[in-house]
Amino acid sequence: MRITLAGLIITTALPFQAAAETCGVNIHARFVEGAPRDRFVIENKSTASLEIASLELDLRPSLGRLIFDTENGGDGVEVFQLFRTETGDATLDAQPTIKDGDDRMALAFTSFGAGQRYQFSIDVDDRLKNSDLGQIRVSGGEMQGAELIAAATNGSRYRGVFDGNNRARLTQNCE
Repeated sequence: MRITLAGLIITTALPFQAAAETCGVNIHARFVEGAPRDRFVIENKSTASLEIASLELDLRPSLGRLIFDTENGGDGVEVFQLFRTETGDATLDAQPTIKDGDDRMALAFTSFGAGQRYQFSIDVDDRLKNSDLGQIRVSGGEMQGAELIAAATNGSRYRGVFDGNNRARLTQNCE
């Protein structure tokens, strides 16, 4: 009886597992609050040969009403940091222009294939009147709601939303 019941549970669970799988597209992003630089890590963990042509990061829908702080005395608070590529094997096409107080950025790549990652740093501040750690640091779920959109070289677009743990995942569901 135990073997039959275990077999029934495994057989029943398989269709649900298949429905939850992705069809090869799997892009992970995370935000890491740091001092003095905040970091974004994007990994193309796709099993399909997906080449990312560009990424758009939109902070407007974030719970913290986040902005990029790139200038002393500008819209951000105290410490500011310019955009900087940190590590990774993906290659930017050109350095992006991000003005102080911007809440969106676009990155174009010459190479960002499956298995590659890209990490950049910049200062991000919130605009909440009563934030946990003050406006100089992004805390808790203040990144939640921010959107990341990836455009592939084949013309496909994928969208992910940052969760309360500062992570976003862009996938394509199987049909």
